[in-house]
Amino acid sequence: MLRELRRAAGLTLIELAGRLDDAGVRIDAAHLQRIETGRIKRPAAETIEAILRAGFDAPYLVRRDVLDAYGYRLPWELPTPQEVEEARRLFANELAAATWPVYFMDYSLRIWGWNGYFPRLLGRAPDDPFNERFVGVTHVDLVLNPELGTHRQIANAADFAPVMLAMVKIYAKPYQHEPWYAELVTRIRSWPGIAALWDALPDDVDTVLPTQTVLPVEIRVPGIVPSMRFRITVITFSLDPRFQIVHLIPFGAATLRECATWAEEAGEP
Repeated sequence: MLRELRRAAGLTLIELAGRLDDAGVRIDAAHLQRIETGRIKRPAAETIEAILRAGFDAPYLVRRDVLDAYGYRLPWELPTPQEVEEARRLFANELAAATWPVYFMDYSLRIWGWNGYFPRLLGRAPDDPFNERFVGVTHVDLVLNPELGTHRQIANAADFAPVMLAMVKIYAKPYQHEPWYAELVTRIRSWPGIAALWDALPDDVDTVLPTQTVLPVEIRVPGIVPSMRFRITVITFSLDPRFQIVHLIPFGAATLRECATWAEEAGEP
């Protein structure tokens, strides 16, 4: 795989070694050749990472696949702006095909894009520039952060908040060492009345899941009575598991009818 990457970059072994040397990585052309030909069966993970980063400026997915081929697991990294744009391109068809609100987020729970029905939950037109303020905001903030104001639209917040926070606490537990986790938890605990709730929630999967109820979120949508109700379904993106697609599936006849009306207005057959 490294040979294919080098050839795709138009580099000779000597040129690649020179590029590495410029970056302070001391791997000569002979050593690179032994890695490419398999004479070195399993180079150190640090060596492969150095070649991929300094030699090819390889994106996360390429580095993940190459390291996986050598039997190493690359820890997750927050996606770069370029990777977010690539995910947006890859998600475009799925977002457009849904006739209910859908958005996609990365594993730090930051929302990066949505379909035309999602802004309507906020009382906004799909092309309203105001929507851009929510790019990069976590879905936890949308539901609970008083600074955004969207928390006032959650009609069943008293019941839904504990359920949502319990799932967030379990989901995010493997990332406790990452800076974004500390920032998120600090922010969550700063919201009125949330710190005690967060601290009281267990973070053990075996404790929470057997007793966890499937609770629809009820959203007060401007101009629509009664509140719209949705069940949340999260699907991990197979090509890059750092991203997830979140479907707000209509729950109940009234919400189904309203979503159907939106779809008809959007020209859906």
